[in-house]
Amino acid sequence: MQRLFSSTATARFLLLSSLLSAATATAAPSSDSTTDHPTNSTLHKRANGVTWNPWDAAYQTFDYVVVGGGLTGITVAARLAENPANKILVIEAGKDDRWDPRVYDIYQYSVAFGSDLDWQYPTDQGKTMVAGKTLGGGSSINGAAWTRGHAAQYDAWSSLLTPSEANLGWNWNNLFGYMKKAETWSGPNGQQRSKGADGVDSYHGFNGPVQVTFPDDMYGGPQQKAFSQSIQTLTGIKKLPDINGGDANCVAFTPNSMNWHDQGHRSSAPAAYLTPVESARTNWLTLVNHQVGNLLWSTDGSKWAYGVQFKRADNVGQDFQVYVRKEVIMAAGAIGTPAILQRSGVGDPSHLSSLGINTVINLPTVGKNLQEQTMSALGARSNGFDPAGRGPSDVIAFPNLYEIFGTQANATATTMLQSLDSWADAMKANALSKGALKTIYQSQADVIINKKAPVVELFYDTGYPDMIGVLVWTLLPFSRGTVKITSSDPFAKPYTTVNYFGIDMDLTIQSASSKLVRKLFKTAPLSNLSSGESIPGFSTVPDQNGNGGSDQSWKNWAKNTFSPVNHPIGTCAMMRRDLGGVVDGRLKLYDAQNVRIVDASVMPTQISAHLSSTLYGIAEKVADMIKNGV
Repeated sequence: MQRLFSSTATARFLLLSSLLSAATATAAPSSDSTTDHPTNSTLHKRANGVTWNPWDAAYQTFDYVVVGGGLTGITVAARLAENPANKILVIEAGKDDRWDPRVYDIYQYSVAFGSDLDWQYPTDQGKTMVAGKTLGGGSSINGAAWTRGHAAQYDAWSSLLTPSEANLGWNWNNLFGYMKKAETWSGPNGQQRSKGADGVDSYHGFNGPVQVTFPDDMYGGPQQKAFSQSIQTLTGIKKLPDINGGDANCVAFTPNSMNWHDQGHRSSAPAAYLTPVESARTNWLTLVNHQVGNLLWSTDGSKWAYGVQFKRADNVGQDFQVYVRKEVIMAAGAIGTPAILQRSGVGDPSHLSSLGINTVINLPTVGKNLQEQTMSALGARSNGFDPAGRGPSDVIAFPNLYEIFGTQANATATTMLQSLDSWADAMKANALSKGALKTIYQSQADVIINKKAPVVELFYDTGYPDMIGVLVWTLLPFSRGTVKITSSDPFAKPYTTVNYFGIDMDLTIQSASSKLVRKLFKTAPLSNLSSGESIPGFSTVPDQNGNGGSDQSWKNWAKNTFSPVNHPIGTCAMMRRDLGGVVDGRLKLYDAQNVRIVDASVMPTQISAHLSSTLYGIAEKVADMIKNGV
């Protein structure tokens, strides 16, 4: 592993910084040339492992350059590096923090938020979106919940592609196999089962890099089982032994991406895919603490990306370049990837020209179609029960529209169908067109109304925001947003407009679900553990008529107190072009020869799940596509 400057590296730095500053101004190589650019290979033996020394990569040529060392970037790199003939470079803006307890200790979840491990992307309404700025990206700082969406949601993705791409396997059955390929499942032991843990072995893989299990310190008190029983009583939702088999409409005890072989530490993408092979894969180099500014395009008009330009992440020192023989793979996330593409001349020409950026590829939907979820936290006081453990929390309910709205569900569904046209008109600036967005909305509404996909997550959280806590978030928002750079400066963060609750249905679902949780707190056996609701409390949201409070009061509270869930997707969507797609069914950037995108930005619509397992599946699938020349 290359981690420190050696004396020879220091001398090389001083020599090359003067020689190569002039070399970077040479003409760009054409798409069929990889040898007529500056190189330091005569002075430097190719490095491998993890390094923060830019000269281990600068002005060299790799087969694949992966922009972003997060969950998907590390996964794709690891699979491509299985072929020793492939030379792989990953460039990550964050540091290598694998040995930082804020990363490996899952019980320090949220300590990284707002720190140097977090991009802290600014968004509208004064909200800040958390995103992992460290090796492993979100997989290194997330809550490690391991769930998958409703099968129909994945199947719907194929309907947004061209007929000729329908056989590429963007459906539940195909992705299910790839999601299992990523994991090694360790089912619950007797002690964990006595606390409520369960699982279905056939829903999981047994030979993958990511370790998935229940925590040894999972809560054994009465609260998690009581939540499960009360939500069943209140809504009629079914309890399943495992949420990971394609039916997400249930309440279930959910496992985590954590490694019981390694003291229960987080099983992040780098811990799973990189650390075990780091010294053996001499064809794979990961450069940390360096940020990619833009892609480098051939000057012959071929739209061949011959490399990328990067710089130290603290914006100190010179710019560097590195070159690619086969593909540039974008994996900088749903905020980072569209920003880099826009700086590289890929996007809306009117927006780019306003910033002095020449358009290379006219794709006005780069950065559009953003979908992010909104969370409300409700709490109730404990009557003194012993939670008996330290978690993480392990039980989640995913109710559908009918379970949230009850007797009002059919009327709500009718309102939804009748409003698609007006919603598409209201949100068309965040899409290719009104018509394109309406088609996407129709697919989304079908999944909600006819396939009964969950519309809300009710995450039971022991100790937050009170001893009895339930986090509520709308899973499938109709609101759409946009990511836009405001400058050609790579170190100026893009501005993200989510349009939280821009469509009132999103707020209606959020408020109705919050109101439902108030009733949940009063439903046995959970009510037997509580001395009463504390958040929002009856002074904030009064219940004068005994029906749980007015819809408007709940809406006001939700709007004033929500936070982002930090699950942004969709900004470089995998869809056909007439719907505003940015990549095709092979995740290749439209009109570019050799640029692929593999991160949450390609997901065309949200799913009723935490994203990790799905993203591992996408990355595994695309790695196979690349290997097989698809």
